[in-house]
This record gives sequence, C-alpha cells and structure tokens, in this order.
Amino acid sequence: MILNLLLHVLGDPGVRSAVAADPARAEAAVEESLRLEPAAAVVDRYATADVTVAGATVTAGDLVVVSIAGANRDPAEFPDPDRFDLDRPNARRHLAFAAGPHVCIGMDLARLEAITALTTLLARRPGIRLAPGAPPPVGLVFRKPVALPVTLQ
Repeated sequence: MILNLLLHVLGDPGVRSAVAADPARAEAAVEESLRLEPAAAVVDRYATADVTVAGATVTAGDLVVVSIAGANRDPAEFPDPDRFDLDRPNARRHLAFAAGPHVCIGMDLARLEAITALTTLLARRPGIRLAPGAPPPVGLVFRKPVALPVTLQ
C-alpha cells in the first residue's frame, strides 16, 4: 500500500508538490492511491443465495471472483477513473478495504501508517523524486511495484 502510494505521489511532480506544501492533502493521496491500486485487486467469495446479476445467474455456493480494482475504476462512480486526482470528491467510496461483514478491521491503522509514511518522507527528504523508468505495479491479486527507485536532490 505504501509503495503504491509513493509510486503515485512521487511519479507526479504536481501531486508531490501539493502534498509536500500541504500535508493535510496526504489523506486524499492515500484514498486516491487505494482506489487506483488496492492492495488486493481481486477477492473470492461464495454466493450465499441464488441471484441474477446483470443477466448472469449465480447459484448459492458458486465461487464468485470480485474485481475490486475494476469496481474502483467504474466510470459511472469515478469520472476519468484512470487519472490520479487529489481533488476527487468521492475517492473514499473505493472498495480497497472491502465493505460490509468483510471490511478490513485494520483499515484505519493502515491509512494512518500510509499518511505518516508519506508526510514524514516528504518532510525529511524534500528533494525526493521518482527515478526515471520506475517499474509499474505487478501482480494479479496483490499488486505492488517490485522496486521503487528514487533520486534525492
């Protein structure tokens, strides 16, 4: 989660500058990063009842693979869904931590850790930049960069 956040923030000089100038914007950066790259891109669930969803029949007991990453990029919910937008008013409506009975009980701590990591890094290393050619996130379920090369100016 923190690597994905740093990839997004350090990879966009405007976003990096905005968060460095106003650490209160770190929370928006965390939410937008979670929306774009949830730590778990898909989750498996089993249907508890027969249901029809968008014309497809799902029978109780069927394995259902839910794409959290896809839901978080639904253009009906998030206009221009592939753009990192610090000012997205509904960014926190993402499903990175799931919802309902499966919601992550550690989500508040995870958010706090990410905000603290980002604001501390930008305060202590104001010249930090993402190095050219930084690899994108990889993985089918757990997505993250394999490395995060940076430069210190």
